[in-house]
Order: sequence, then C-alpha cells, then structure tokens
Amino acid sequence: MTELSMFLRFCLVGGLGFVVDAGCTLAFTQLLGWPPGLSRVLAFALAASTTWFCNRSFTFRSAAGASTWLPYVLLTAFGAVLNLGVYMAWLAVFGTSATDIFLGVVFGSAAALALNYAISRRYVFA
Repeated sequence: MTELSMFLRFCLVGGLGFVVDAGCTLAFTQLLGWPPGLSRVLAFALAASTTWFCNRSFTFRSAAGASTWLPYVLLTAFGAVLNLGVYMAWLAVFGTSATDIFLGVVFGSAAALALNYAISRRYVFA
C-alpha cells in the first residue's frame, strides 16, 4: 500500500470520527440533556475509539492488538489540543469573521491531521 493511499484512508477514518464526535456530542446534549463538557469528553472518547479501530484495521492494517488503544487516544488528544491551539491563534491574529473562523478550523484540522497521521504511522501502528 502506498503512503498516499494510507493517508487518504486516514482522512476517511477521520471523517467518520468527526461524525461520531459531533453526533454523540449533539445527542448527549440535546437528547439526554447532559452538560456540554461531559458530553464533549465522552463523545471524544467514543470517536477516538472508533478511529483507533478503523485506523488499526483499515488504514494501517496493523496486527497490533488492544495495547495500542491508550497510546492512540492520548496522541489523538494531543492532536485535538494542537487543533484548538492553531484555531485560537488564527482567531487572535485575524479576527472572528465567518471566513476567519472557517479558516481557523481548516488550518487547525490540517495541523492535527498531519501530526496524528505521522505519529500513528510511525509509533502507534508501526
């Protein structure tokens, strides 16, 4: 499998993770009435677990077992912090117009995607 095809698979799995994350956050807050903070943490854990499983079996086709789950979740959390940091820095420098908010999300997501892919590829599913 080529590096490009692995990266594209990683992006597809990331899209699935976003759907799980956003869907669970909305379901927990809107349907169950849970607090946003708790909802977000639980949704992240579910999304990270989903992407771990899919990246292990689909993206990297790794034989590594469940022992890779905790390192993956911790590294994904680091990527989430990087994403938020880039987003907040972008808004601090450029402002909060709709375009700037959108670009902040784009660049934050790209930074986290690149970091998470590199770490997953080299360390978690090597």
